[in-house]
Amino acid sequence: MCNTLFIKLNILLGIILTVGLACKTNAQTYEDARKLAFNGDRVQARQACKVILASGFNSDVAILLGRTYAWDGKYDSTRLILNEVLAQNAQNMEALDAFTDVEYWSGNYTKAIEYCDLALKIDPSSESFMYKKAKILRSNNKSGEASAILETFIRLNPANSEARKKLSEYRLDLLKNAIKLSYTLDYFNEKFNRDPWQIASLSYRRKTKMGSILARANLASKFGDNGIQYELDAYPKISENNYGYLNYGFSQSSLFPKNRMGVEWYHNFPKSFEGSLGMRLLFFGSSDVGIYTATLGKYMGNYWISMRTFITPGTTGTSVSGFLLMRRYFSDPEDYLGLRLGYGVSPDDNRRLIDSNQELKLKTWSLRTDFNHIFKHQWVLNTGVSWGSEELQHGTFADDYTFDISISRLF
Repeated sequence: MCNTLFIKLNILLGIILTVGLACKTNAQTYEDARKLAFNGDRVQARQACKVILASGFNSDVAILLGRTYAWDGKYDSTRLILNEVLAQNAQNMEALDAFTDVEYWSGNYTKAIEYCDLALKIDPSSESFMYKKAKILRSNNKSGEASAILETFIRLNPANSEARKKLSEYRLDLLKNAIKLSYTLDYFNEKFNRDPWQIASLSYRRKTKMGSILARANLASKFGDNGIQYELDAYPKISENNYGYLNYGFSQSSLFPKNRMGVEWYHNFPKSFEGSLGMRLLFFGSSDVGIYTATLGKYMGNYWISMRTFITPGTTGTSVSGFLLMRRYFSDPEDYLGLRLGYGVSPDDNRRLIDSNQELKLKTWSLRTDFNHIFKHQWVLNTGVSWGSEELQHGTFADDYTFDISISRLF
């Protein structure tokens, strides 16, 4: 009799403990399960989701359960759950989004595109699905179709700076080469007593797996003399958010530094910020100059705003130049209006020839505006006008005007 009573008590205690545990788990909400999942405790998150679903179907909980399986690579389990969600509501955008991710992660690009298209039939202006479709197409070596999707996306969302950056990358998959021809004329007022200066440049750019490289030849006419400079630029990709800039230039003409070198590191920060630190070295016949530089820029909707400074230490003091650049983008990353305000001289400005250490220390104010436009997806036109005011002697300034134009062919 005692043994029978003891067994019954044990069974009763087991039932109480089981019910208590279930109640404790049932007390959890979708938000609790979500926190567990995003904190990496996916096993407990799945247990919580299953207990919640035992009390009745909830599409949000079911999708979260499916995603936890997907994050662990259990795609078949995810598909079973998501199919049940779509059976309940074929227009559930969250389920279509999760299905798109699962098929993309598992390499089924065609199926992933199908889910994107289903979602875009429901909401043709969906930013997230247009962006996902472009990404998947590019992964499937269809960069042309991906670029077309992004072009449509940008027309609908011109303030999306990330899409503009991605479109530039996608186009390079198709158009790995570019040839650019540019011409610049500097005109001076009578106080300078100088004939106009001219410079023409021809460059070739090639995209590689390691980043872009660019070769350029600059032909200058200045002070009644002609000279040529050869340059090589490289933009090595370091990681997802980091890339570099390397430059080397050589000339036997007195119109240019005999050698010039540049190095810079760029980093993409959160919230559309970008910054850099670098150095330029110019080697003249009688002296060498080291210049330190830094930038900080940010996308703000349709606008890009950046600041760059050049710091040149010297025996007679340190000179500082600064430039503020603003661009207003339109329906394409190659369509913009630009405005640049500057103080001092920039060693990176190919429109201005630097032939001496002294020229870097000129007290100069400048204003430049330019227009950039792409047409027929392969030709890029840039034209600009600049005004500068240079101090010839203390309190006496003279004006100069710069007109430049360039045309690029992408292929």
